[in-house]
Amino acid sequence: MRPAGLPGPRRRPQVSVRPLWYAVPRVGSYLLVLLGVWLILSVMFPSLFLRSTDRAVIDSPVHLITTPVEGIVTTQNIAVGGQFKAGQSIMTLKNPNLDRGLLMELMGKLLDSQKRYETLKTQLDSDQVRMTQIDADIKRYQAMSGHEHADTIKGIRARLAAANRQVAMQQQVVSRNRAMQEAGAVSAAYTSASRAQLAALTGARDAIRAELDTAVGVSQAARGKIYTTSTDSTVGAMVQKQDSLRVEIGQLRSELAQQKAYGDSMGKLVSVEQTRLERLSSYDVNAFSSGVVQDVLAPVGTRVAAGATLMRAVNCSEARVVAVFPRTLSQKLLPGTKVSVHVDGMADPVPASVSEILPRAPDGDQARYIVPFPPIEKNEIYLIAKLDRPIANLPGAKSQADSCALGHWAQVSLDPWWKGLVARLR
Repeated sequence: MRPAGLPGPRRRPQVSVRPLWYAVPRVGSYLLVLLGVWLILSVMFPSLFLRSTDRAVIDSPVHLITTPVEGIVTTQNIAVGGQFKAGQSIMTLKNPNLDRGLLMELMGKLLDSQKRYETLKTQLDSDQVRMTQIDADIKRYQAMSGHEHADTIKGIRARLAAANRQVAMQQQVVSRNRAMQEAGAVSAAYTSASRAQLAALTGARDAIRAELDTAVGVSQAARGKIYTTSTDSTVGAMVQKQDSLRVEIGQLRSELAQQKAYGDSMGKLVSVEQTRLERLSSYDVNAFSSGVVQDVLAPVGTRVAAGATLMRAVNCSEARVVAVFPRTLSQKLLPGTKVSVHVDGMADPVPASVSEILPRAPDGDQARYIVPFPPIEKNEIYLIAKLDRPIANLPGAKSQADSCALGHWAQVSLDPWWKGLVARLR
């Protein structure tokens, strides 16, 4: 028996075990609450949840291979899907109907220049011959004139010597008559007559001396090429002609030099034009950079105009990825941002860097790429990222272009938001 006032022994509560299906509604309600919270947060903070997109395609800028000349495509050296390098001949065009009007014009100017040069050279040679003849004539006439002047001076000097002797003899007569007058043998009139005769002889001698001075002066002037007499007029005319010919020869030589320079320049232009026509008549279209032919717009036999597009090509090293992201992530997709590209058919992702953001892409912008962009909605933007390394050897690729994965769908992912936070904390 228990003492009075003491409690009795405790009884263990009996736990009832319910079936497992009783917990399913509660767990389901928790999951619905979590789903609702996730939806609300994803709408309010999309940058924390939406970090990737499947609406992305591998693309590349298109390279248009054009021709600067018109002609007919005769040879295609690179087939569709084939790879080419910078400087390699891609196509050959022939144009037998080139306009040769410029060449004919240049040839005409060259011939006119040659004719003008020959005319000037003939005239120069003729003037030089005449110059030689005139120079010989001048020397001959100058020699004859010198002899004539010398003979004249010699004759005048002989006359002067004779006059001096006459004056001397008359002076003796005057002296003898003066002595005889003083002795009273002759009259003063007789002496005056002899003095008058002396004065006349002295005047005649002085005239001959003046004539000698004039003759000497004329001779010296002629030797100095100053012609003052009618005797030297012929020499003076020839000297003037010689001076005129000398000036004309100088002008002809200057014109010949100018004409030769002009003819040489015309010859070079003709040579350049001939080379240009030869090159354009069979023109090789060379590649400016390496790439892969995507399609041919002007096959062999097509006649194309200058500036026409012959081929469309791509360069795998310039591969891009074009992705569609919500506009709310535009602040997270600044140029230079790193993204990961998962290409269909490749196990490892390819790193890439954002190059530009486009709110829209009209047909003009899309025409610069080989693959059309994915469609876009109202609150979305285009992200264009450049692959850090080109995609090569894609499994199952049948050509070089396919190995670049152009046109393949891809998934573009941003780094998780917590990854940058961890990096800052470190």
